[in-house]
Amino acid sequence: MAEEVISDFDMTLSRFAYNGKRCPSSYNILDDSKIISEQCRKELKALLHYYYPIEIDPDRTIKEKLPHMVEWWTKAHNLLCQQKIQKFQITQVVRESSAMLRDGYKTFFHTLSQNNIPLFIFSAGIGDVLEEIIRQKKVFHPNVHVVSNYMEFDEDVEEWRERYMDSYDIVLEKDETLDVVNGLLQHILQQEDWTEMQGP
Repeated sequence: MAEEVISDFDMTLSRFAYNGKRCPSSYNILDDSKIISEQCRKELKALLHYYYPIEIDPDRTIKEKLPHMVEWWTKAHNLLCQQKIQKFQITQVVRESSAMLRDGYKTFFHTLSQNNIPLFIFSAGIGDVLEEIIRQKKVFHPNVHVVSNYMEFDEDVEEWRERYMDSYDIVLEKDETLDVVNGLLQHILQQEDWTEMQGP
């Protein structure tokens, strides 16, 4: 049976901080960029200040938090949609950001690639942004597969449209049995031909 590695991205493959300063998550990269209007930034911060305390409230159950987290994501998503982000701007904002991968990332990515071991990155962040981070670090090998929330750019107006995987958002699923992740992995494995990736 083929081996595979499953990982989160934000603050797992990417760094939490560097020289005492927080590094941005894939969402923060957009929120803090020049392509987001000042008004949008203020509204996103207002949402953060309202919903984040709910997310970390130890007295609320996951079931109680869930509708609030969906509401938060939906409102933030709609705000970002209004910014009409263009595809080429993603490369720019990632390059200008302070996002970093963890120490040893080259060895990690190259070793998996050289041994034909699939790396599945499950993230509730923004797939386009985190893929661009990996690409700019020159470690986006063919064995890397990302399951995340993606932007969809219309060919005519370059408008972000929703393609939200609300059936298995990783942030909202606190399943320590990994049933959701394993179910997704099995689905992906059934859809792909892994013969070339299994090696001898």
